[in-house]
Amino acid sequence: MERKDKSGISTTLAVIGMIILLIIGFAAGSYLSAPSSTSTNDDSAWRTQSITLAGSTTVLPIANASAIEIMNMYSGVTVTVSGGGSGTGYSNVIDNVVDIGMASRDPKASEIENAQSKGRPMYLYPIALDAVCVVVNPSVAADGEIGFTLQMIGQIFAGEITNWKQVDSSLPDEDIFVVVREPGSGTRGTFEEFTMDPWDYEVTSAANTRQSNPEVVTTVSGTPYSIGYVGFGFLNENMHTVSIYSDSVGDLVLPITATIADQTYPMSRYLYLVTNERPESGSLTDRFMDFIYSVAGQDIVEQKGFLKLPEYP
Repeated sequence: MERKDKSGISTTLAVIGMIILLIIGFAAGSYLSAPSSTSTNDDSAWRTQSITLAGSTTVLPIANASAIEIMNMYSGVTVTVSGGGSGTGYSNVIDNVVDIGMASRDPKASEIENAQSKGRPMYLYPIALDAVCVVVNPSVAADGEIGFTLQMIGQIFAGEITNWKQVDSSLPDEDIFVVVREPGSGTRGTFEEFTMDPWDYEVTSAANTRQSNPEVVTTVSGTPYSIGYVGFGFLNENMHTVSIYSDSVGDLVLPITATIADQTYPMSRYLYLVTNERPESGSLTDRFMDFIYSVAGQDIVEQKGFLKLPEYP
């Protein structure tokens, strides 16, 4: 799959004055072709190269599986992948600590300013579609059917609603156990953008912080009357997924493949790989990127529970 440049950036980013080049255009629903960095270089130096990736724990399973495939394909190369959250992914790219960052949110204004101050652009490569999903322990709703507005979710995580009975009289008369991700998490950033920021809510001090999607899954699955949020690829049968009211639909919408793909589910998002320069033609970084956009790479995206990019059937 050819890598492409996004033709537009948001007004907020434009005002800051930093041009961020987004590869695989999806602005205004249209894709615009641009030269690919795919190499025809026969130089074999890349066969002994090493690259590092760090950042979003949501992107981590895709990157790990892709790294294994690349190292199986080319026995002399090394691809090292670690987590740390989207904030780590952006900061490590800006500081030139890693070759590729991983992110599950757009860069913040402060990250753009930091990159600008160091004279480094950021190239964002959307590699998959995802959604932030609100999940509850099965003890909250025995039949598994539960739905909220975005504002009500924000009120729960802000501590304005503390008992399930306050949400609905049919729910248990039990205190709500709130689980959140750590500051810097892209999943947390996306979640707060939709449920907290519009009403200037702050996360309650009573919230229980976890460092990754799997940790949230473990906590919510095992803690009665708990609520948390995870990426779509981390949903399982041990938690109930919350439907969210969608203004565009006028009804509650459950995060499923169709509603994420058409973005009627309110908290749909792209997952990114990030670099601070265009990968050198023929380098291991370039080949890793090409693999992600290949049929095999997009199959990994799907195998890990995420959605392939729209260009793939």
